[in-house]
Amino acid sequence: MARYLIVASRDMTEYSNGPSLSDLSENLRTEGADVFFFLIENGVLSARKDSREAIRLSELSGPGIRVMADDVSCRARGIDRLHPGIALSSMDELADAISEGFGNIYWY
Repeated sequence: MARYLIVASRDMTEYSNGPSLSDLSENLRTEGADVFFFLIENGVLSARKDSREAIRLSELSGPGIRVMADDVSCRARGIDRLHPGIALSSMDELADAISEGFGNIYWY
């Protein structure tokens, strides 16, 4: 099974191609891949409770796609509530994913 790590470090709503990361994740899952979607730095802005992009990301979370938001990035931006389906995580978990063999990494 192919494994993909998608890291969003920019606010996905600020750039026109940001939402394409959600589509990419969904397409990869449909093809049978394991996807780990990690939000860091300004990417965590898309995880805020009830934001449009957070709703889309939470729809993706589940079997085949893990959606996580970096805890330090969230605290630095005053985000204390994430949309359901998006889990709070740490850089350790991102490092673990890289070391676990997610050979296909997309960093946005």
